[in-house]
Amino acid sequence: MDSLPDSVSYLSLAVLALVDSTSIGTLVVPLLLLVISGGAGGATRRVVAATFYYLAVIGAFYWAVGVALTAGALPLLERFGDTLTSSGAMTVYAVLGVLLVVWSFRIDPKAIRKRGGDPEAGARRWSERVRGASTSYRALTGLALVAGLAEVATMIPYLAAIGIIVDSGAGLGRSAVILVAYCVVMVVPAAVLAVARLVGGARLDSLLARVHDWSVRGAAGAFSWAVGIVGVVIVLNTAPTALSFLQ
Repeated sequence: MDSLPDSVSYLSLAVLALVDSTSIGTLVVPLLLLVISGGAGGATRRVVAATFYYLAVIGAFYWAVGVALTAGALPLLERFGDTLTSSGAMTVYAVLGVLLVVWSFRIDPKAIRKRGGDPEAGARRWSERVRGASTSYRALTGLALVAGLAEVATMIPYLAAIGIIVDSGAGLGRSAVILVAYCVVMVVPAAVLAVARLVGGARLDSLLARVHDWSVRGAAGAFSWAVGIVGVVIVLNTAPTALSFLQ
């Protein structure tokens, strides 16, 4: 079979892509690029063009990582499919899901503050990087790649999406096309804001600044929710098989 089995899978992938769209690399950094313009027409067009370029690079990076992971997972599924879907494996997956839920509480902004940490520190550091890289396309390319690499270890929604695609039985070619659609959906929110910035010009400066401030404050919380949601989904999908020995 070389296609996803039903529309529910597509809906799940779309939801995961929209969750991915709220990360620092796909929302906070593009918003920073959009708010650095002084509002003059030429400057606005340059900043919007730079933002679209950045989104294209980070989207391509995500796609390449997804294709590489899918290409590695498909042979494993073909060779060890029975083992990977056994009750023992499902038990491991269920435990992993529970651990993700527990971890989501640990990385919640309120929990971080109770431990004396600053959940917004990471987003503010990215603000400094963006201001230093917004002057050239070479620097923007580096910024996008660094953002992508920094998020590889925390691509929980993306890894879940790849798992859905692989589990559906889609071949590598079909999976690559689906991943293109996923990455497009992932950058759509930031792209819409870029178009609005181009049309609205300086009139949207204050609005985009507020959206940026909100995204910086909410970045840690959004990631915490994403981890928890993925953990719950894993548990719900693996627990019946994992607990089959009780029947």
